Amino acid sequence: MRPVFSGFTNLLPAIPVLLAHVAGMVVAIILVLRPKTKRAAGLLALSGFALLVILDLAEFAQGPLIRLLSNRTARGIRLAHVSVGCCCSAVDIAAIVCLIVALWQTMSSNQAQQAASRGEAGDG
Repeated sequence: MRPVFSGFTNLLPAIPVLLAHVAGMVVAIILVLRPKTKRAAGLLALSGFALLVILDLAEFAQGPLIRLLSNRTARGIRLAHVSVGCCCSAVDIAAIVCLIVALWQTMSSNQAQQAASRGEAGDG
């Protein structure tokens, strides 16, 4: 008999990563809702972290999906060849690009605000 928690122990290393991505989504939502920040940077960060959370959840479902497909193939039920590695890599790259652009927009916005505040202080 198989232990009940054997499948869950394989998921334990992925849980901190999922929690970090969810925390990133929460921070991005806060940035979007703040009135004096650039919303585009917050929306890009939110979309990047949302894509990463979706990939994390897909990773949780990957094991049972592969078992289901292998069982059906073993029983003689023909299925189309399923490959999700490339798709997940492309989504992963899209998420990282969103996060990099969001960070870049935030940094350029902060530099512009600092330059404007120095100019106002020098005029007075």
